[in-house]
Amino acid sequence: MRSFLALTLPDPVRAALLRAHGTLPTGRPVPEENLHLTLAFLGDVPDAVLEEIDVVLSSTRLAAPRISFGGLGTFAEMEQGLVFAEVLADDTLVHLQAKVTRIARAAGADLPRRRFRPHVTLMRANRQPKGPARDRLATTLGLRPDIPGFTATRLALYQSRLGPRGAQHTILADYALG
Repeated sequence: MRSFLALTLPDPVRAALLRAHGTLPTGRPVPEENLHLTLAFLGDVPDAVLEEIDVVLSSTRLAAPRISFGGLGTFAEMEQGLVFAEVLADDTLVHLQAKVTRIARAAGADLPRRRFRPHVTLMRANRQPKGPARDRLATTLGLRPDIPGFTATRLALYQSRLGPRGAQHTILADYALG
């Protein structure tokens, strides 16, 4: 089952992220119900792995990180046209992500080893913008939208189903933080 572990976002943060969608001149906005902060993308894993992750997370004390937002950004030259709201990585968030990753690996998930760059994806496009659309997007990326910070209270295990209209995320389990 295609799955990931992510922090859920409170309604005022989701509303601010939706307002930021409106500033983006190109691409397909991520639907409100799909806005989240991924800590570990598990990929396609067997149910037994998800069950083990659930058992361990249910009995593990997890810290509640303070989430603060920076500006809008992209990965490597607007890779695949993806735009995100940057999340400023504080120590508690970095430690939580590392702990969740260790738990997932110990349960049998084969996670890639890469640097954690916290973000909330806002927009996707099938290709990199060109010409005037790229220029408008570059200008927008220079802005810093007003997105309120918050203390994360929930970590969720999501299932992600791909379809013609994009991904549909369903929470399979959630865990209190703090």
